[in-house]
Amino acid sequence: MKLRWPFATERRVSGFVDRFVANDLSAILASIGRPSAVKIERFAAGRSSTSVRHLILADGASLVLRAHFAASKNRKCQNHWHLMRYLSERGFRVPRVHFRQVFPFPRGKADVEILIEDFVEGHHVAQEMQDDATLRHRLVETFLSLHGDLKPWPGRPWIGKRSPDPLVAALNRAPSRFDRIRRALGDSAARQIEPCLKWFRENLARRTPPDSYELIHGDCNPLNFIVTPDGHIAMADVDDMVYGCFEADLVQLRWSFFDEHWWSQFCREYFEAAPARRERFDRTAHLFSAAFFLTKASRQAASIGRATKKRDRQTAEHRRAKCRRYWHLLLQTVHL
Repeated sequence: MKLRWPFATERRVSGFVDRFVANDLSAILASIGRPSAVKIERFAAGRSSTSVRHLILADGASLVLRAHFAASKNRKCQNHWHLMRYLSERGFRVPRVHFRQVFPFPRGKADVEILIEDFVEGHHVAQEMQDDATLRHRLVETFLSLHGDLKPWPGRPWIGKRSPDPLVAALNRAPSRFDRIRRALGDSAARQIEPCLKWFRENLARRTPPDSYELIHGDCNPLNFIVTPDGHIAMADVDDMVYGCFEADLVQLRWSFFDEHWWSQFCREYFEAAPARRERFDRTAHLFSAAFFLTKASRQAASIGRATKKRDRQTAEHRRAKCRRYWHLLLQTVHL
Protein backbone atom coordinates (compact mmCIF):
# COMPACT_ATOMS: atom_id res chain seq x y z
CA MET A 1 0.00 0.00 0.00
CA LYS A 2 1.40 3.39 -1.01
CA LEU A 3 1.64 6.11 1.63
CA ARG A 4 0.09 9.42 0.57
CA TRP A 5 1.10 12.86 1.73
CA PRO A 6 -1.51 14.54 3.89
CA PHE A 7 -1.44 17.67 1.71
CA ALA A 8 -2.10 16.29 -1.77
CA THR A 9 -1.93 19.69 -3.46
CA GLU A 10 1.78 19.92 -2.60
CA ARG A 11 2.71 16.63 -4.28
CA ARG A 12 2.80 18.14 -7.80
CA VAL A 13 3.92 21.30 -9.50
CA SER A 14 0.28 22.30 -10.10
CA GLY A 15 -0.34 22.45 -6.34
CA PHE A 16 2.82 24.48 -5.85
CA VAL A 17 1.69 26.92 -8.56
CA ASP A 18 -1.67 27.44 -6.87
CA ARG A 19 0.06 28.31 -3.58
CA PHE A 20 2.65 30.50 -5.33
CA VAL A 21 -0.07 32.45 -7.15
CA ALA A 22 -1.98 33.02 -3.91
CA ASN A 23 1.00 34.06 -1.76
CA ASP A 24 3.83 35.39 -3.91
CA LEU A 25 2.66 36.40 -7.38
CA SER A 26 1.64 40.00 -6.61
CA ALA A 27 5.05 40.80 -5.11
CA ILE A 28 6.84 39.18 -8.05
CA LEU A 29 4.78 41.16 -10.57
CA ALA A 30 5.50 44.38 -8.68
CA SER A 31 9.24 43.59 -8.78
CA ILE A 32 9.13 43.58 -12.60
CA GLY A 33 7.00 46.71 -12.76
CA ARG A 34 3.66 45.07 -13.50
CA PRO A 35 0.27 45.47 -11.78
CA SER A 36 -1.44 42.60 -10.01
CA ALA A 37 -3.31 39.87 -11.86
CA VAL A 38 -7.11 40.19 -11.92
CA LYS A 39 -7.68 36.83 -13.61
CA ILE A 40 -5.63 33.63 -13.69
CA GLU A 41 -6.50 30.80 -16.06
CA ARG A 42 -5.16 27.38 -16.90
CA PHE A 43 -4.54 26.75 -20.55
CA ALA A 44 -7.23 24.55 -22.04
CA ALA A 45 -4.98 21.84 -23.47
CA GLY A 46 -1.44 20.59 -23.71
CA ARG A 47 0.87 18.38 -21.70
CA SER A 48 2.00 21.34 -19.53
CA SER A 49 -1.44 22.82 -18.94
CA THR A 50 -1.40 22.00 -15.22
CA SER A 51 1.86 23.92 -14.60
CA VAL A 52 1.30 26.89 -16.94
CA ARG A 53 -1.01 29.82 -16.19
CA HIS A 54 -2.35 32.70 -18.27
CA LEU A 55 -2.22 35.90 -16.19
CA ILE A 56 -4.53 38.79 -17.12
CA LEU A 57 -3.27 41.94 -15.40
CA ALA A 58 -5.14 44.97 -14.08
CA ASP A 59 -3.92 47.09 -17.01
CA GLY A 60 -5.32 44.58 -19.55
CA ALA A 61 -1.93 43.09 -20.48
CA SER A 62 -1.32 39.33 -20.42
CA LEU A 63 1.59 37.26 -19.16
CA VAL A 64 2.34 33.55 -18.95
CA LEU A 65 3.63 31.83 -15.82
CA ARG A 66 5.51 28.54 -16.23
CA ALA A 67 6.63 26.21 -13.44
CA HIS A 68 8.66 23.02 -13.62
CA PHE A 69 10.87 21.04 -11.28
CA ALA A 70 14.36 22.52 -11.66
CA ALA A 71 16.07 19.14 -11.36
CA SER A 72 13.91 17.40 -13.95
CA LYS A 73 15.58 15.33 -16.65
CA ASN A 74 14.88 17.81 -19.44
CA ARG A 75 15.34 20.97 -17.31
CA LYS A 76 12.25 22.42 -18.91
CA CYS A 77 12.43 25.97 -17.57
CA GLN A 78 16.14 26.32 -18.28
CA ASN A 79 15.58 24.90 -21.75
CA HIS A 80 12.66 27.28 -22.38
CA TRP A 81 14.51 30.32 -21.03
CA HIS A 82 17.58 29.64 -23.16
CA LEU A 83 15.54 29.19 -26.32
CA MET A 84 13.48 32.34 -25.77
CA ARG A 85 16.65 34.39 -25.39
CA TYR A 86 18.51 32.68 -28.23
CA LEU A 87 15.65 32.86 -30.73
CA SER A 88 14.91 36.48 -29.85
CA GLU A 89 18.54 37.39 -30.55
CA ARG A 90 18.21 35.76 -33.97
CA GLY A 91 15.14 37.79 -34.89
CA PHE A 92 12.37 35.24 -34.31
CA ARG A 93 9.05 36.32 -32.84
CA VAL A 94 9.02 34.66 -29.42
CA PRO A 95 7.82 35.75 -25.96
CA ARG A 96 10.18 37.85 -23.83
CA VAL A 97 10.97 36.34 -20.41
CA HIS A 98 10.69 38.92 -17.60
CA PHE A 99 11.34 36.78 -14.53
CA ARG A 100 13.20 33.57 -13.74
CA GLN A 101 13.87 32.18 -10.26
CA VAL A 102 14.08 28.89 -8.36
CA PHE A 103 11.92 28.37 -5.26
CA PRO A 104 12.07 25.55 -2.69
CA PHE A 105 9.40 22.89 -2.95
CA PRO A 106 7.71 21.82 0.33
CA ARG A 107 9.13 18.74 2.08
CA GLY A 108 12.36 19.00 0.11
CA LYS A 109 11.27 16.90 -2.86
CA ALA A 110 12.88 19.28 -5.37
CA ASP A 111 13.16 22.94 -6.24
CA VAL A 112 10.68 24.56 -8.61
CA GLU A 113 11.76 27.00 -11.29
CA ILE A 114 9.36 29.80 -12.21
CA LEU A 115 9.33 31.78 -15.46
CA ILE A 116 7.09 34.74 -16.29
CA GLU A 117 6.98 35.81 -19.92
CA ASP A 118 4.89 37.77 -22.39
CA PHE A 119 1.71 36.26 -23.77
CA VAL A 120 1.85 36.17 -27.58
CA GLU A 121 -1.05 38.12 -28.99
CA GLY A 122 -2.62 36.87 -32.20
CA HIS A 123 -4.43 33.78 -33.45
CA HIS A 124 -3.32 30.24 -34.18
CA VAL A 125 -2.83 29.06 -37.74
CA ALA A 126 -6.28 27.77 -38.70
CA GLN A 127 -7.91 25.72 -41.46
CA GLU A 128 -9.27 28.79 -43.22
CA MET A 129 -5.67 29.97 -43.76
CA GLN A 130 -4.84 26.97 -45.95
CA ASP A 131 -4.94 28.98 -49.20
CA ASP A 132 -3.08 32.01 -47.81
CA ALA A 133 0.11 32.07 -49.90
CA THR A 134 1.64 34.86 -47.79
CA LEU A 135 1.20 32.85 -44.61
CA ARG A 136 2.71 29.76 -46.23
CA HIS A 137 5.70 31.80 -47.44
CA ARG A 138 6.30 33.17 -43.95
CA LEU A 139 6.14 29.66 -42.50
CA VAL A 140 8.71 28.59 -45.11
CA GLU A 141 10.96 31.49 -44.10
CA THR A 142 10.60 30.57 -40.42
CA PHE A 143 11.67 26.97 -40.98
CA LEU A 144 14.47 27.89 -43.36
CA SER A 145 15.88 30.24 -40.75
CA LEU A 146 15.60 27.61 -38.03
CA HIS A 147 17.17 24.89 -40.15
CA GLY A 148 20.03 27.19 -41.13
CA ASP A 149 21.36 26.96 -37.57
CA LEU A 150 23.75 23.97 -37.59
CA LYS A 151 25.68 21.98 -35.00
CA PRO A 152 27.99 18.97 -35.50
CA TRP A 153 26.02 16.84 -33.03
CA PRO A 154 22.35 16.32 -32.12
CA GLY A 155 20.81 17.28 -28.81
CA ARG A 156 20.49 20.33 -26.58
CA PRO A 157 24.02 21.62 -25.95
CA TRP A 158 22.72 24.62 -23.97
CA ILE A 159 21.74 22.29 -21.12
CA GLY A 160 24.70 19.99 -21.65
CA LYS A 161 22.63 17.26 -23.26
CA ARG A 162 23.88 15.49 -26.36
CA SER A 163 21.74 12.82 -27.98
CA PRO A 164 22.32 9.98 -30.44
CA ASP A 165 21.35 10.51 -34.05
CA PRO A 166 17.51 10.81 -34.08
CA LEU A 167 16.95 7.77 -36.28
CA VAL A 168 19.35 5.66 -34.22
CA ALA A 169 17.43 6.74 -31.12
CA ALA A 170 14.13 5.86 -32.85
CA LEU A 171 15.44 2.38 -33.70
CA ASN A 172 16.61 1.85 -30.12
CA ARG A 173 13.13 2.70 -28.84
CA ALA A 174 11.31 0.75 -31.55
CA PRO A 175 11.07 -2.67 -29.79
CA SER A 176 9.32 -1.24 -26.71
CA ARG A 177 7.00 0.85 -28.90
CA PHE A 178 6.11 -2.11 -31.07
CA ASP A 179 5.37 -4.12 -27.94
CA ARG A 180 3.02 -1.41 -26.68
CA ILE A 181 1.20 -1.43 -30.02
CA ARG A 182 0.96 -5.22 -29.96
CA ARG A 183 -0.72 -5.11 -26.56
CA ALA A 184 -3.18 -2.49 -27.82
CA LEU A 185 -4.04 -4.02 -31.21
CA GLY A 186 -3.48 -7.73 -30.59
CA ASP A 187 -2.58 -10.40 -33.15
CA SER A 188 -3.37 -8.21 -36.15
CA ALA A 189 -0.29 -6.13 -35.34
CA ALA A 190 1.87 -8.85 -33.81
CA ARG A 191 2.46 -10.66 -37.13
CA GLN A 192 3.80 -7.50 -38.77
CA ILE A 193 6.14 -6.27 -36.06
CA GLU A 194 9.19 -8.34 -37.01
CA PRO A 195 9.03 -7.33 -40.72
CA CYS A 196 8.68 -3.67 -39.64
CA LEU A 197 11.64 -3.89 -37.30
CA LYS A 198 13.70 -5.59 -40.02
CA TRP A 199 12.77 -2.79 -42.44
CA PHE A 200 13.93 -0.14 -39.95
CA ARG A 201 17.27 -1.89 -39.39
CA GLU A 202 18.00 -2.48 -43.06
CA ASN A 203 17.10 1.03 -44.18
CA LEU A 204 18.96 2.68 -41.33
CA ALA A 205 22.07 0.63 -42.18
CA ARG A 206 21.99 2.04 -45.74
CA ARG A 207 21.67 5.65 -44.55
CA THR A 208 24.66 7.96 -44.27
CA PRO A 209 24.34 10.14 -41.14
CA PRO A 210 24.46 13.88 -41.85
CA ASP A 211 27.64 15.88 -41.32
CA SER A 212 25.73 18.42 -39.22
CA TYR A 213 22.36 18.72 -37.52
CA GLU A 214 19.77 21.47 -37.93
CA LEU A 215 17.89 23.30 -35.22
CA ILE A 216 14.36 21.93 -35.57
CA HIS A 217 11.06 22.88 -33.98
CA GLY A 218 10.13 19.31 -33.07
CA ASP A 219 6.42 19.92 -32.45
CA CYS A 220 5.03 21.25 -35.72
CA ASN A 221 1.32 21.69 -35.21
CA PRO A 222 -0.81 24.77 -35.94
CA LEU A 223 -1.37 25.55 -32.25
CA ASN A 224 2.33 26.30 -31.85
CA PHE A 225 2.44 28.96 -34.56
CA ILE A 226 0.64 32.26 -34.03
CA VAL A 227 -0.15 34.90 -36.61
CA THR A 228 0.53 38.23 -34.88
CA PRO A 229 -1.62 41.33 -35.51
CA ASP A 230 1.02 42.65 -37.95
CA GLY A 231 0.92 39.40 -39.96
CA HIS A 232 4.16 37.79 -38.81
CA ILE A 233 4.66 34.27 -37.45
CA ALA A 234 5.43 33.83 -33.76
CA MET A 235 6.38 30.57 -32.08
CA ALA A 236 4.60 30.12 -28.78
CA ASP A 237 5.81 26.65 -27.74
CA VAL A 238 9.40 25.63 -28.44
CA ASP A 239 10.02 23.15 -25.61
CA ASP A 240 10.72 20.30 -28.06
CA MET A 241 13.28 22.31 -30.05
CA VAL A 242 16.56 20.46 -30.51
CA TYR A 243 19.41 20.01 -32.95
CA GLY A 244 18.21 17.15 -35.13
CA CYS A 245 17.27 16.53 -38.77
CA PHE A 246 15.18 18.96 -40.80
CA GLU A 247 13.33 16.01 -42.36
CA ALA A 248 11.53 15.46 -39.04
CA ASP A 249 9.97 18.93 -39.18
CA LEU A 250 8.86 18.52 -42.79
CA VAL A 251 7.26 15.14 -42.07
CA GLN A 252 5.40 16.61 -39.08
CA LEU A 253 4.18 19.49 -41.24
CA ARG A 254 2.78 17.00 -43.75
CA TRP A 255 0.61 15.24 -41.19
CA SER A 256 -0.08 18.01 -38.66
CA PHE A 257 -0.98 21.00 -40.82
CA PHE A 258 -3.17 20.91 -43.92
CA ASP A 259 -3.52 18.51 -46.86
CA GLU A 260 -0.92 17.03 -49.18
CA HIS A 261 -1.42 19.78 -51.78
CA TRP A 262 -0.53 22.47 -49.21
CA TRP A 263 2.49 20.47 -48.08
CA SER A 264 3.70 20.04 -51.68
CA GLN A 265 3.52 23.80 -52.19
CA PHE A 266 5.36 24.34 -48.92
CA CYS A 267 8.11 21.91 -49.97
CA ARG A 268 8.39 23.51 -53.42
CA GLU A 269 9.13 26.90 -51.85
CA TYR A 270 11.38 25.38 -49.19
CA PHE A 271 13.57 23.47 -51.63
CA GLU A 272 13.71 26.34 -54.10
CA ALA A 273 15.45 28.29 -51.34
CA ALA A 274 17.50 25.29 -50.08
CA PRO A 275 18.04 23.03 -53.13
CA ALA A 276 20.94 21.13 -51.53
CA ARG A 277 18.52 19.57 -49.02
CA ARG A 278 16.22 18.07 -51.65
CA GLU A 279 18.32 14.99 -52.40
CA ARG A 280 18.83 14.17 -48.73
CA PHE A 281 15.10 14.53 -48.07
CA ASP A 282 14.21 12.25 -50.99
CA ARG A 283 16.60 9.60 -49.64
CA THR A 284 15.56 9.69 -46.00
CA ALA A 285 11.98 11.02 -45.74
CA HIS A 286 10.51 7.49 -45.69
CA LEU A 287 12.54 6.67 -42.57
CA PHE A 288 11.40 9.79 -40.76
CA SER A 289 7.81 9.16 -41.82
CA ALA A 290 7.96 5.61 -40.46
CA ALA A 291 9.49 6.81 -37.18
CA PHE A 292 6.76 9.49 -36.93
CA PHE A 293 3.93 6.97 -37.42
CA LEU A 294 5.50 4.54 -34.97
CA THR A 295 5.75 7.25 -32.33
CA LYS A 296 2.17 8.36 -32.89
CA ALA A 297 0.79 4.81 -32.78
CA SER A 298 2.78 4.07 -29.64
CA ARG A 299 1.46 7.15 -27.86
CA GLN A 300 -2.11 6.23 -28.73
CA ALA A 301 -1.44 2.71 -27.45
CA ALA A 302 -0.22 4.16 -24.14
CA SER A 303 -3.41 6.23 -23.92
CA ILE A 304 -5.45 3.08 -24.49
CA GLY A 305 -3.75 1.48 -21.51
CA ARG A 306 -4.48 4.44 -19.25
CA ALA A 307 -8.11 4.65 -20.36
CA THR A 308 -8.55 0.90 -19.84
CA LYS A 309 -7.25 1.14 -16.27
CA LYS A 310 -9.81 3.86 -15.62
CA ARG A 311 -12.50 1.70 -17.26
CA ASP A 312 -13.15 4.51 -19.73
CA ARG A 313 -14.26 2.35 -22.63
CA GLN A 314 -15.28 5.23 -24.90
CA THR A 315 -11.88 6.92 -24.69
CA ALA A 316 -10.09 3.60 -25.11
CA GLU A 317 -11.96 2.84 -28.33
CA HIS A 318 -11.37 6.35 -29.66
CA ARG A 319 -7.64 6.00 -29.01
CA ARG A 320 -7.62 2.51 -30.51
CA ALA A 321 -9.07 3.85 -33.75
CA LYS A 322 -6.32 6.47 -33.88
CA CYS A 323 -3.69 3.86 -33.09
CA ARG A 324 -4.92 1.69 -35.98
CA ARG A 325 -4.82 4.67 -38.35
CA TYR A 326 -1.16 5.44 -37.57
CA TRP A 327 -0.31 1.74 -37.64
CA HIS A 328 -1.78 1.37 -41.14
CA LEU A 329 0.14 4.46 -42.30
CA LEU A 330 3.31 2.89 -40.92
CA LEU A 331 2.61 -0.36 -42.78
CA GLN A 332 2.05 1.57 -46.01
CA THR A 333 5.37 3.38 -45.52
CA VAL A 334 7.31 0.12 -45.07
CA HIS A 335 5.30 -1.56 -47.89
CA LEU A 336 3.65 -4.27 -45.79
